[in-house]
Amino acid sequence: MTLPLSGVRVVEVANLIAGPYAAMLLADLGATVDKIEPPAGDLGRRFGPWIADESAFFMSVNRGKRSRVVDFRTDAGREEARALVGRADVLIHNLRHGAIDRLGLDEEHVRSYNPSVVYAVASAFGADGPYAERAGIDVVFQAESGMISVTGDDGDPPAKTATTIGDYVAATNLALGVCAALAEPGRPGRRVDVSLRDSLMAVQGGWNALAFGLNGQPPRIGTRSIFTAPNQVFATADGHIALAIVSDQHFLLLATALERQDLADRFADNATRMERCDELATELESVFRTRPGAHWIDVLGGAGLPIGRVLSLPDVWEDAQVRHNDMVVTYDHPTAGPVKAIGSPIRIDGHAAFSAIPPPPLGGADD
Repeated sequence: MTLPLSGVRVVEVANLIAGPYAAMLLADLGATVDKIEPPAGDLGRRFGPWIADESAFFMSVNRGKRSRVVDFRTDAGREEARALVGRADVLIHNLRHGAIDRLGLDEEHVRSYNPSVVYAVASAFGADGPYAERAGIDVVFQAESGMISVTGDDGDPPAKTATTIGDYVAATNLALGVCAALAEPGRPGRRVDVSLRDSLMAVQGGWNALAFGLNGQPPRIGTRSIFTAPNQVFATADGHIALAIVSDQHFLLLATALERQDLADRFADNATRMERCDELATELESVFRTRPGAHWIDVLGGAGLPIGRVLSLPDVWEDAQVRHNDMVVTYDHPTAGPVKAIGSPIRIDGHAAFSAIPPPPLGGADD
């Protein structure tokens, strides 16, 4: 099918995750993406694990692109980059402050020969300001956005979210900004800036709302919710389940399904449940530990309650709904062979927006 960004030309000058993932999102939506790499390649190509000498890490954020090796130390290389950017609708980079200038691809220079280009930048702390020149990486952004301060249980050592969430959230924001700029009539040429730290602050809107209300730091509460109870992970006879009760009606359904009218009487409203959440959680877990998780999925899910299994990644891949949604795909890589990958969460006209073009070998562009 024809995708929304078919005909849009993107040039990516980026490393690792934020810039490459933003460009991959645009490729999934139909854009043609030329990935400019130095002779040694994107830094992500050096990270394992390896599939037939190809980096699984690199392949996870670089499908749908063409790799073009450009040696910016040479006049020929700089001229090739200028030619590519001159034909582009979008330039994406996530290089450190000043690095893009040294390559001759700073915004002022690029606009001198391509004034309508969407110039899109993912930076650590912002394009300007007191931290503009600071280096950063995900654990730093999680630490300095407050995310680590509210992750885990009270009394535990500091803990981060396992995934490099700052990169993926910032990349998604950058792709959104690019799409908005492309949709503007006449395409006057916009600059789109996204900071990884700002992006992590933005996705913690609920936590910050609580902190504003408290006029101070909220407590660390593990898997619990800051707004409703019970809303957390519970142990069962054979593993764990996640259960979310978000209204008094929900809780009445829970008590009825468990045949525990006493719970409905003692914890009738959310304010009481939040105030006595430890007591309530202890009582519920003593019930949930008596049967396996599948039993509670059937009983409580059948009652219309939000409940789910705590799954390993391989278990997620085999889930029936995940497969139905095409969220695990396989493509043929020219050297690694069949490679599994996570698909796109975006669907266009009922179809997954997923580029079937495999991640490129270094310098593999043939035109």
